[in-house]
Amino acid sequence: MKTKGFSGLLPALCLGLFLVGCGEEDGPTATSCETGETYAAITTKLAFARLVSPTVAPGFDLDGRTSDGTDSLSCGKADFVDSEGHGGVDNQLAPLVPEVEKFVGDAIDGLLQGSINDGQLVILMEMENVDDFKNDACVNLAVQVGVKKRPTLGTDGIIESYQTFEPDMTATRSYVRNARIENGVLETGPFALAIPLAIFDVAFTLSVQDARFRLSIDEELKFKGHLGGGVLPQEILDGVADGDGLEDLLPQIKVLLEANTDLAYNEDTGKCEQLSATLDVEGVPAFIRR
Repeated sequence: MKTKGFSGLLPALCLGLFLVGCGEEDGPTATSCETGETYAAITTKLAFARLVSPTVAPGFDLDGRTSDGTDSLSCGKADFVDSEGHGGVDNQLAPLVPEVEKFVGDAIDGLLQGSINDGQLVILMEMENVDDFKNDACVNLAVQVGVKKRPTLGTDGIIESYQTFEPDMTATRSYVRNARIENGVLETGPFALAIPLAIFDVAFTLSVQDARFRLSIDEELKFKGHLGGGVLPQEILDGVADGDGLEDLLPQIKVLLEANTDLAYNEDTGKCEQLSATLDVEGVPAFIRR
């Protein structure tokens, strides 16, 4: 079955669903969770967010605290401020990406983008129960890997809208319920997300702890925003361990990542087990054939 997409601001028929419902709550929120259409998209960009300045970075307040560098629960890591002036931003990976690139001699973002444009990294997203793309009290969001397929690119080098893709039914499917759209911005609460990556000649799945999305949706139903959460340094190291020419560099990268962890403080070890991270994410409408 081939599902339909959307045109302008008017959603067409629903796509095949792979999300569970929003729950049994009473009142307006429950109604919102039981009505609406399903919107599908393909990710056209996935990149590690960088520092805007030494104290400014995109991201989320993942731990509910604003740390000044003396907070033991954040392992002495000071939080950032985002471009809109919101404090408490946890994104300790941002200043490390340029340092890692010094080791590997490659632009990591370029490797990721190449995998997306070549169809080796197909990340599909669906929003369910969408009544209004400007304001909606309850929508569901799912993320799943798609079957590898070389997409058609526009003159701007970006994947064109409304192409058809198939989900990889053998891959992990992640979803979050009771997300909200306010003033055209989709925000989710924390959830467990398995995000695929393809860099350094290897493909692996990275588990993002307490993941959150913040995505702006425009009138063409294209989205742009951020994905944030905590990651385990060892999982990153294991994922890229077989990358070409990385064997001698892994010990240095390991020290760099583990020295900057700031989440999931372990009282027994006195160390933080997770590294806060933020990814830039963009996407366009797509069809999903099930």
